[in-house]
Amino acid sequence: MIHQLRRLAMVAALVLPGAALAATATVHKTPTCGCCSAYAEHLAASGFDVQTVDHHSMTSVFREAGIGRSLASCHITQVGPYTVVGHVPAAVIEDLLAERPMIRGIALPGMPTGSPGMPGDKDGPFTVYRITGDAEDPEVYGRY
Repeated sequence: MIHQLRRLAMVAALVLPGAALAATATVHKTPTCGCCSAYAEHLAASGFDVQTVDHHSMTSVFREAGIGRSLASCHITQVGPYTVVGHVPAAVIEDLLAERPMIRGIALPGMPTGSPGMPGDKDGPFTVYRITGDAEDPEVYGRY
């Protein structure tokens, strides 16, 4: 049922003229993950209306979203019809919302040093992947 509603929302946002995607970002995380909280703060500072939902374990959340180990990170964010996995920079999410591609979402796997919410200096571009029907064989969305 949740997948059907997400698909309907995505189709409506992509097809209906003038349909606006909400700037609400719902971050699903564990209550003890500091980098997830820092990521939520990054999104809020970038203008998103951020809501957080704490889960005892993220395993079932990733499974329900159809995200395999190759794309996994410590949290999942729902923004409009899109699933955003990991520490994807807010500017990339803004581009996604502006472009409205017909994909399920985007992912920055793992917990790269220097990404939003993660400590350290960025040591090269981050590779963000498209989440399509075949989440186990992702295509590159972009390098940032």
